[in-house]
Amino acid sequence: MLRSMVLIAMVAVLLVGAGAAGWMAYSMRKVVMEGALPAQTKALEYAARSLTFRVEQQQKPLHNLAMVLSEHMQDSPESMEATLRQPASLAQQFEQVQLANDKGQLLANLHKEQAKPLHQLDEPLREVLKKALAEGKPMTQAWVRSSDAGLQLKFHSVVPVRDAQGKLKGVLGGTYKVPLTVLFSLEVASANAGSQLLLVDRDLHPLAFSSKGEWQLSAAPGGAALPKELDPVWLKTAQAGAVSEQRSNKLLSAMPLPWAQWTLLKMSDVQEWVPGISSKMMGWLAAALLAVALVLGVVLCLIAYPLTALFRTAEWAERRGLMLEVDSSVRGANWWQALSDHDWGEAQTLRTALQALGGGYEVHGERERQLELQLQTLMDYAPVGLIVTHGSKVQRVGMQAARVLGYQPREMPGLPVRALCATDADYEDLMERVRRALDTYGQFDSEVCFVRKDSRPIWVRIHGQSMQRMSRVWELTGKELDEHYLVWELEDVTTQRQLREQSSWKAMHDPLTRLPNRTAFALRLKEWLREYASPDYLESLSAAGTVSRTTAEPAVHGIVLYVDLDHFSQVNRQGGREVGDEVLGHIARLIESTVRPHGWVARVGGDEFAILMAGVSREEGMRHAQLLCMAIQDWDGSYQGQRYMLSASIGMLLLDASYHTAATAFKGADMACYAAKRKGRNRVEVMAASV
Repeated sequence: MLRSMVLIAMVAVLLVGAGAAGWMAYSMRKVVMEGALPAQTKALEYAARSLTFRVEQQQKPLHNLAMVLSEHMQDSPESMEATLRQPASLAQQFEQVQLANDKGQLLANLHKEQAKPLHQLDEPLREVLKKALAEGKPMTQAWVRSSDAGLQLKFHSVVPVRDAQGKLKGVLGGTYKVPLTVLFSLEVASANAGSQLLLVDRDLHPLAFSSKGEWQLSAAPGGAALPKELDPVWLKTAQAGAVSEQRSNKLLSAMPLPWAQWTLLKMSDVQEWVPGISSKMMGWLAAALLAVALVLGVVLCLIAYPLTALFRTAEWAERRGLMLEVDSSVRGANWWQALSDHDWGEAQTLRTALQALGGGYEVHGERERQLELQLQTLMDYAPVGLIVTHGSKVQRVGMQAARVLGYQPREMPGLPVRALCATDADYEDLMERVRRALDTYGQFDSEVCFVRKDSRPIWVRIHGQSMQRMSRVWELTGKELDEHYLVWELEDVTTQRQLREQSSWKAMHDPLTRLPNRTAFALRLKEWLREYASPDYLESLSAAGTVSRTTAEPAVHGIVLYVDLDHFSQVNRQGGREVGDEVLGHIARLIESTVRPHGWVARVGGDEFAILMAGVSREEGMRHAQLLCMAIQDWDGSYQGQRYMLSASIGMLLLDASYHTAATAFKGADMACYAAKRKGRNRVEVMAASV
C-alpha cells in the first residue's frame, strides 16, 4: 500500500507539473502576443513625447531672453552683443545665438560665447530666422550630425521678440546639440529585444538608425533606401498621425515629430517579444519535476513510517500467535510511544512553535526595554519639558520638566497629578478645564499654578494633546490609542507673569491673547523702518551686493502680513462672546507658533493680526503666508456639538525701507488683505512695494 501510494503521488506530480508548465507557457505567449504591439506603440509614443518636451523646455529660456531683449532692441548692436555675452545671461545655455531686428538685419551672431562676423552665419540657420520673422511665430529646425561622441541632434529654435504692446521687434535664435542616446532612452531596451529605431525625414529618406544600442548615420538622402518591410504609403499616413500594425513576424510602429516634420520608426520581431522554452530549459524543468517527485516520495515514506511500524508489530505478533493476546490499549500505548520517540509531524511543529514563541518573547522584551530607554533619552534631552500622563497619574517625565517642578526624574513616574496642585478645588478646576478644552479643540493650552516639591508655587504654561489626536495621521492597526494618554509641554512662566503686572507691559499688549497690540506693532514697524532706511545701513547693503538701486524692481527688505479671519462673526453669534474669546486665544497661539521664529505677531483688531518678517524675500514670505493660511484652515474646534471651521484672508506687502513709512506699510498690507477677501477669501494676495 505504501509503494502504491508513493508511486501514484509521484506520477501525479509529474503530470500536473508538466501540464502546468505547458499551460503557463501558452498563456504567457498569448498575453505577450496581444500586448506586444500596444507596448511598443506606448514606448515609441513616450520617446516622441520626451523629445517634444525637451524641445519645448529649451524654448522657455529663449522666450525669457526675448522678453528681456525686447526693451533694448533700439540699442546698438554692440550693446546687444554685450548683453548676450554676460555670464548671467540665458544665452550661455546655447551653443550659438543669433539676433535679428524686424527688418531682417542680423544684429548679433555668437558662437560659444564668441562673436562671429555676421556674414559667416550658415545658410540653413539664416533661412530659419527669415521664416520665423516672416510668420512671426516660434519655430524649431533640427539636423542629424555626427561627432566623436556619436550621433547628435542639432536643434535651432527661433522665437519672436515682441514689445509690451505685442509688436514684432525681431527674432532670437538659439542652437544646441543633444546626443541621440540621451533623447531616446528606450534604445537600450530596443537593442536587447532585437528591435531597430529609425529617423525618417519628410521625403521618406532615412536619417539615422540604431544598431545594437548605438545610433549610426544613414547614407546620403539621395542614396538611402528604406527597409523592405516599410511601405512608403504607410509612412505617408504616419506623418499625419501615429500608426502601428503587425506584418507577418514584424511589429511596425511610427510616430510623427511635427516640430521637425520627421517620423520616428520602430521595427521588432514578434519572436523577440514572445517567450519560448528552449531544450535546455525543458531539461531543467524535467529535472526539477523529478526532484520534486522524489522528495514527495521520501516525505510520504516518513509520514507513513508510524503506520509501517505498527503493521510490522502486528505482523510479528501474528506470526508468533500473539495477536489475540494484544490489547488495543496496549497497542495504542505503543503508538504514542513511537510518536514521542521519533518526534515528527505535529509534535515537531508544536515543539518548534513553542520554542519560537519563547525566544520571541525574550527578543520582544529586550526590544521593548531598548525603546523605553530611547524614549526616556529623547524626553530627557528635549529642549522643552515633556510629561506623559495616563488618567490622573504621571507615567513618564523628562529631565527638564522634573527640574522645573523640583523633583528628581525617577521620583515622578506614578505621582498623582493632584500632588502638583495646592488644593482639591484647584485640581478639580484644572481637570474640568482640560476635559472641556480637549472636547472643544482637541488640545489644552493655558497657564497653571503648580506646587513644587519644596511647596513653593510656580506658574507654568502647559500645552497638552491626546495621543489619539496626535496620531490621527498614523496608520493604526488594531485598537486605537487610549484617549486617557496625554502628552504635555511644560514651560516656567513665573517671570513673564510678573512682567505682565507692570503697567508698561499692559499698555503695549492685548489682554486676551497676550500678544503685542496695534500701538506696539506700529512702534516696532517704525523702529525697524528707521533702522533699515539709515544711510549707513543702506551703504553696507549696497557694498555687500544685497540691494541694487539700479534695478527696475524696488528692493525688498522684508514683508508685512495682515491676517483677517473669515466669517469669525458666526462664532460669536453661535457660541457667544466667551466662545469667541477662547477661539481667538487658540488662533493667536496657532499664528505665533506657525511663523516663529521668522515673524513678530501682534493683534491689531477684533479678529485681525499683523506679522512683521524682517529680511524675508518675496518667495519666503509667500511660503510662510500659505503655510499660515493652511494651518488656520486645518484648525478644527467644536463646542457643545457645534463645529467651527475657520479660514483666513492674508494680505502681504513687500517692504522697501527707503519708500515706506509705518502708516503707508500698514495701510498697504490692509489693502492687500481687502483684495484677498474680495477675490474669494481663504487666500494670499501680494502687493508690491511700489504700490
